[in-house]
Amino acid sequence: MKKTIEFRQIMLITDGESNEGIDPITAAKEGHNRGVTISTIGITDKTNDERPLSEIKDIAEAGGGVWELTNIQNLSMALSMATVKSVYKTIEEAVSKELKEIIGTGLNDIPPESRIKVTDMIDRLGDEINIKCCIVIDSSSSMTNKMSMAKKSIINLLRVLEQRKGKTEIAVISYPGKNKDQYDILCNFTEDVSLLEESLNKILIGGNTPTGPAIESAVQLLCNHLDYGLNAKEEIVFKSMSV
Repeated sequence: MKKTIEFRQIMLITDGESNEGIDPITAAKEGHNRGVTISTIGITDKTNDERPLSEIKDIAEAGGGVWELTNIQNLSMALSMATVKSVYKTIEEAVSKELKEIIGTGLNDIPPESRIKVTDMIDRLGDEINIKCCIVIDSSSSMTNKMSMAKKSIINLLRVLEQRKGKTEIAVISYPGKNKDQYDILCNFTEDVSLLEESLNKILIGGNTPTGPAIESAVQLLCNHLDYGLNAKEEIVFKSMSV
């Protein structure tokens, strides 16, 4: 029986660094060890001190993902591009690993004619793979003037990913949460744009920045919803391809 391949991703959106709870880099590393890819987007503006945003690079590297810095006007494009880049990055790493096990060489070292076959397969998988993406969005006080555009960007991400052949579901966690909670799960995984939009309207602005606990909750949400993730691809990816 053919297995379903599903990519598990957290996309963190923030304009600053964590100041409460578990270290987010540790949370990202632990999440990646459980098969979740953590990518990050840092929102900058002319008044920002960009040094705190260096944390987003460390989180993404610990989580096996990609990271981007962008202004709020370009967030929608950055969010879509980072999501697609992280999918292809993870597929390429898994394919290269299996190539080494099968023929003793990685993707970059195989002959050009064989590499074309592999890259074509990667492109096909990128379009067909199912994606579960949990958006973890900073809703601390500094995001007050950016939240409206951030909400629109998340809605647009689902619309862009819906154009793929594979199934796409998005969940949203905001941090901090209401009533002094460290985070709120605003929306469980859904393909419904209207439900996603309704859930985003529940975001409350204000408070500290407990990034680590929010990442932990997103990892748990993803792992509770999945039987197996992208690593399952390693058992099926080369059945119909000769290198």
